[in-house]
Amino acid sequence: MRIMVGGLMQESNTFSAAASALSDFERHYYVVGEAPSDKLGIENEWTGFRSAAAEAGVELVPTLYATAVSSGRIGRASLDELKARLFAEMDRALPCDGILFALHGAWVAEDEDDADGEVLAAIRERAGPDVPIVVTLDSHANVTRRMIACADALVGYRTFPHVDYADTGYRAAKLLFAAVRGEIEPRLSLAKIPMIVPAENQMTDRGPMAELWAEAAAGEARGVSLATSLFAVQPWLDVREMGFAAVTVSDAAGASAAETEAKRLGELAWRLRKRFDVDLFTLPRALALVGRPDARRPLIASDSADSPGAGSPGDSNAVLRELLALGAGDRLKLKCLVSIVDADAARIACEAGAGAQVRLSVGYSVSTALGQPLEIEGVVARTGDGRFRFGGGHVANLEANMGRCAVVALGSISLLVMENPVFTGDPAMYRCMGLEPMEADLVLVKSAAQFRAEYEQLSDAICILDTPGASTANLTSLPYSRLERPMYPFDDDFRREEARA
Repeated sequence: MRIMVGGLMQESNTFSAAASALSDFERHYYVVGEAPSDKLGIENEWTGFRSAAAEAGVELVPTLYATAVSSGRIGRASLDELKARLFAEMDRALPCDGILFALHGAWVAEDEDDADGEVLAAIRERAGPDVPIVVTLDSHANVTRRMIACADALVGYRTFPHVDYADTGYRAAKLLFAAVRGEIEPRLSLAKIPMIVPAENQMTDRGPMAELWAEAAAGEARGVSLATSLFAVQPWLDVREMGFAAVTVSDAAGASAAETEAKRLGELAWRLRKRFDVDLFTLPRALALVGRPDARRPLIASDSADSPGAGSPGDSNAVLRELLALGAGDRLKLKCLVSIVDADAARIACEAGAGAQVRLSVGYSVSTALGQPLEIEGVVARTGDGRFRFGGGHVANLEANMGRCAVVALGSISLLVMENPVFTGDPAMYRCMGLEPMEADLVLVKSAAQFRAEYEQLSDAICILDTPGASTANLTSLPYSRLERPMYPFDDDFRREEARA
């Protein structure tokens, strides 16, 4: 059995001022025409593909496997170039018995709301109608009818924070191998729900998503689905065909029961919609948690509205500005770790060098419509090349690249200034620059929930801040204009059946 494998993965945020380009993939993770190296123990979908293939004695033929940090819409030229490079590798790999492909599912181009669907449709056209295609997706994917039409099976992550990349790849591969052998004739069923909910309360080990996954597991145990996926969708997409989705994969003989199961799970998600609401903290309310002698430390404060993992630029200075205004770095003497993306400020601090006194203008270098730069004066404590490896705050052992970066001391506040946005949910980001979160009073992360995979091992004092940004949990504050209506939370007093009648 000869299986073609590959992946193109990026999450988009249509409200973000950041633009995505080919260079974002080349800088983050880019492997063409060969198997992604396992020497560093990177645990992604490819890991699962490889494990399943080794067990089954299947030959994997790699094409292009590339991923990038979340951002705004990708430019058409960059998307076309990525597709061209993929197709060149596909032409070398074809013919094949089946295709395994990793997509995110919430990828948007400047002129296309469904970039993942565009890529998948092109793969289907090139491979032909009879080659089975199984696709892995992030659980924040916005599943479209085009994705359903072009794939034989869709398999999503079951965890958030995401820790099951390899397991998802393994399950997808097993399904594909069974289809190629003729053991199953896979059918997809989709239940699309007119709702979007904050990512901050989509964790799968508690709350409404835990209940939904328990029901999905029970359905699989009853045999009504070979593989069930729940796609809570990342909410910062102003696109058509948006919404929560339940997807089942079944054998052809069980398609009717699987379709009923998808609808059942969709109805349950609708009933649980208000359980996803988020308690947002003002910064003074958050600081009150660390101001007492018996306070837990460190306090992990999430500025999720500026999360690079959700496509925001990471350049907001809103929290830093308020920390300084409240006297956190001098009068209160709270040890705070804060990060910000600002390429010019990082360059100036690095050129000044450790020990230098610097005056910097930091923040809103990309999302200029949201705020003004902040003038600061501090001492450069350390500079670095910005490279570190993730533990569990993202894909384990994957290397991050902050570019040139520096730690600037503003009294007791340590500001990490970097050239490039990275996923910020891993303490390794601060540790690579000599900052230890366990020694801090407050650690700022710019992440909705992925940070919990690592930071909940350090502290149970966690809050989500009420801050401005393209990935805010306050969804009704964002200027959606393309959504099909009615849609929760913008509309609530309607019956779901009427919404899609």
